[in-house]
Amino acid sequence: MPTHHHRQRSAWAPALAALVMLCVSARTLAESSASAGRRADRATEIEQRLLAPCCWTQTLDVHESELSTTLRIEIREQLAAGMAAEAIEDQLAARFGARIRAVPRGGDPRIALPVAVGFGMVLSLFALLGVVRRGRRRALAALERLEARELHDDAHYDRALDDALRGEQDPTQRAR
Repeated sequence: MPTHHHRQRSAWAPALAALVMLCVSARTLAESSASAGRRADRATEIEQRLLAPCCWTQTLDVHESELSTTLRIEIREQLAAGMAAEAIEDQLAARFGARIRAVPRGGDPRIALPVAVGFGMVLSLFALLGVVRRGRRRALAALERLEARELHDDAHYDRALDDALRGEQDPTQRAR
């Protein structure tokens, strides 16, 4: 018969396996998102990382203004000329200030999002395990109370039967 310690350890094995699978899934999703970003049009990627300097509210890829259109054309021309995306970003940041960056240099929210979701899933898993364990303990405690009550009731009926056998009283009257 397995000991309580062994049962507790084996109960965590599926949770640990799920945790490992979640981490692997989050990493795979992050890598696939990063590779999809590399395949995307570099000009659009740069435009998504920079704010329109005329109003500072939208990124260059969606903002409609004369300055934004001019900057989009400039970015595409510089890429066609062989200029690196980081150099284009740095040049625009030098012209308009660091405020033009919608995303910090080197930062990519597409990688952070799957990691954050995976972390949330792991926390949810542990919370669910805690709820299940607490419910199981409560159910076991209720079962023990019920068994104790049944033992008490059995003892009551046993005494009534013993009394009746001794002739003291009718067992059905005492049990009520």
